[in-house]
Formats: sequence, structure tokens, C-alpha cells
Amino acid sequence: MGRSNVQMTRAKRERASQPESLAPMLSSCVTPGCSTLTMGGTCVEHDVPLSIVFPRGRPHVPVA
Repeated sequence: MGRSNVQMTRAKRERASQPESLAPMLSSCVTPGCSTLTMGGTCVEHDVPLSIVFPRGRPHVPVA
């Protein structure tokens, strides 16, 4: 069963009156002196590079 328009409006009002408990999606890089916006702790420039291991070999072999 679906909600009536009155129930949906009441639910929207209740959600709007509740305080926002979630952190913002974008934040500044945590590296001192960097103000780049990021979705994680550090920006791409300050991320630690990862070495990718392909246990079964590369998925696509480049054509020579």
C-alpha cells in the first residue's frame, strides 16, 4: 500500500525538522597547507600510491 499525500507531506516535514547528523560529502585535504576539496581524507596529490597486484596476470594484454 502506498502513502497518501498527507502522510508523505508530514514525513517530509518531520525529516526537514531533524538536525543533519551526517558529515558533509566534500572536505578539505588534511595535509597542512593544502585546501583541495576531496571526498576522503587526502586529495589525489597527497594519497599514498598503491601497488596493484594481479594474481592471475593482467586482465588485458596490450597489443604490440
